[in-house]
Amino acid sequence: MDEKNMVQKTIDILFYLSNHPNGVKLSAIAEELKFPKTTVHDILKTLMKNDFVHYINDEKKIYSVGSQIYAIGITYLESSTLFQIAKPYLILLADKYEKTTFISKRHHDRVTCVYKYASPYAKAPTGNIGDQKRLHSTAIGKCYLAFDPEAAPLVDTIDLIPFTPHTITSREALKEHLGQLRNLGYSYEQRESHERMACVAAPVFSSNAMVGTISMTGWYKAEEDFSSQGNEIAQLAGIISEQLKGSYIRT
Repeated sequence: MDEKNMVQKTIDILFYLSNHPNGVKLSAIAEELKFPKTTVHDILKTLMKNDFVHYINDEKKIYSVGSQIYAIGITYLESSTLFQIAKPYLILLADKYEKTTFISKRHHDRVTCVYKYASPYAKAPTGNIGDQKRLHSTAIGKCYLAFDPEAAPLVDTIDLIPFTPHTITSREALKEHLGQLRNLGYSYEQRESHERMACVAAPVFSSNAMVGTISMTGWYKAEEDFSSQGNEIAQLAGIISEQLKGSYIRT
């Protein structure tokens, strides 16, 4: 196997593990990715030696991502201009509404949370850094489908899995909804991925390219004014985008 192919297989295995926070066996990795078991074993052995992978169950040999992945993620955040600019705004916003704010990035048909701030007064449990979310059922995912030209074609190919009775599972209905979101300037989710949760999100741009989303999540309350929260986070995303224009550090 050539070196380039081995590197790609290593990346594929790390992505697969990141999508399985409860861990997974070697045989499942090999079967899902269609890699030879010997190749998966050799890659995992090297990753474990360097603490990129570890056992979360030694007896059953269940693998999960290791501490070095977290360390690399922290380094990324500390060198990210998007993180540096957005963090103080997101802290103020979360504390104002007693909720949790996030920065998220897209990779293919998933979005990953790369920063999280939970207000000390936040009452709703939320996801963690590194969690990956679907595009069609979350505010952050729909934000990409609505505002990122590179992600927009995915609306025709992604699986519209129903997570709650409120999840949009019709492709035509989703396309119509995304058009409404473009007119609003922000996206929202109301009990679509979780029966009790709601979220608003807005796109952040740099040099006319969408580089991430900012979002705010909390309990769904029918009486809450999500429109004003959506407009506020859209305004905040615009401020962050303006500040990113003069940036020379990666986003």
